[in-house]
Amino acid sequence: MMKKLLIFALAVFAVITLVGCNGEKPLLIWVGTESVDFYTDKMTEYVNTYNAAHEEDFPYEISILGVDTGSAAATFLDDTDAGADIFTVAHDNLGKLISGSSAIAPVTNTALLAQIAADNSESFQEAIKGSVSGTEYTFGVPYIAQSLVLFYNTAYISETQVQTWEGILAAAKTANKQAVSLTGNDGYNNSFLLLARNKTTLTSSLRLYEGGVLENCAGTGDDIVSILKWGQRFFTDANGAKMPTDSGWEVELKNGISLSVITGAWKYKAAQAALGSNLGVAILPSFTITAEDAYGTVTAGTEFWSGSFTDTKMFVMKKGSEKAAYLEDILLFLSSKEVQEASFVLADNLPAYKNALTEFEAMQEDTLDAQVAVAQLEMFAHGMPQPFGKSSKFNFYYYSKSAPDLINDILTNKDSLYTSLSAIKDQMVIVERIWKTGSKDVE
Repeated sequence: MMKKLLIFALAVFAVITLVGCNGEKPLLIWVGTESVDFYTDKMTEYVNTYNAAHEEDFPYEISILGVDTGSAAATFLDDTDAGADIFTVAHDNLGKLISGSSAIAPVTNTALLAQIAADNSESFQEAIKGSVSGTEYTFGVPYIAQSLVLFYNTAYISETQVQTWEGILAAAKTANKQAVSLTGNDGYNNSFLLLARNKTTLTSSLRLYEGGVLENCAGTGDDIVSILKWGQRFFTDANGAKMPTDSGWEVELKNGISLSVITGAWKYKAAQAALGSNLGVAILPSFTITAEDAYGTVTAGTEFWSGSFTDTKMFVMKKGSEKAAYLEDILLFLSSKEVQEASFVLADNLPAYKNALTEFEAMQEDTLDAQVAVAQLEMFAHGMPQPFGKSSKFNFYYYSKSAPDLINDILTNKDSLYTSLSAIKDQMVIVERIWKTGSKDVE
């Protein structure tokens, strides 16, 4: 921590000194606060390589600052002049960054575009694109990936039981605990059922802004209704899933109130602190529809994988940066698979590179760190990137217009209003309307 504070202080000092002495601001790069040391070292390496290959030295000082990734886009938009030349955002922030005339610049360098195409999955390549004035551009450069996984207590749950929610529930009943705690009841942290996929076909009738179209949403399919009915039984069981409480999931895990938690690698250290040597990690479990849950074309015995948003963090560039001529070559270096692998080894950043699971040696090691990484990457087989980058409306309607609350009402069977399958479907008709229009009411 002291090292990071010293780097931050030196970076601020460098900005003050340069502006005071010659009016030249440094080339500013924002990364996640946990990655400052790593990218400071990498940019030193970049500058040294540049200087060795050119007659003149790299023309700018470079300042690496740690900024919370979740708030970086808003911080940048609050004062774009003071914002970084290159900064990290989650891809679902793209809509707000390109709204209007766009505050960020598209990628135009052919080598960088070729590397993006070669190194990233089709879903990531789609997630980093957006349209301005009717023309589609690539705006983001993926370099980190993330998804939800399960951290669990190996003292109570076996390797066989952790493969299914039924197995985990059985372990919870034996120990008189609760099966799982949630870290949030929002549409992200409690999305594992809505995003579930048929275990055999890996398909779902769920549609969220497919093709970047506001109206292209669907959440009333037979599979969705069946899944949510199963989820209702899971959440209302005395030993089932636990909605967030004031005590917090860390306390619940540490004190043995719950046996597992759904979250991401960003909570890995907290889970490790709670469970110590009893910490296990796994992909989100599967579950089986019963006769009580079966609706329409979905039959009893149908198995589903729990789902996750499988996202990328990406670099973007300030529009109109004075250093624009140098930014894309920097990004070509920082997003390369070699730097991504080093970032995983030294800074615990999950790579976005599509072949990391098979090509990176560190992924093959028998360590808990590697297991966390592998579990996240394996979730990509039955997940989807948050499809909110094309328009700022998508994110707002999905998360902030009460749709998650209505789904939670189904899962908890609020006031016993959602016992029947038809009532669940009626509620999802309203949810689907909110996704499309931002309102519960029929226009």
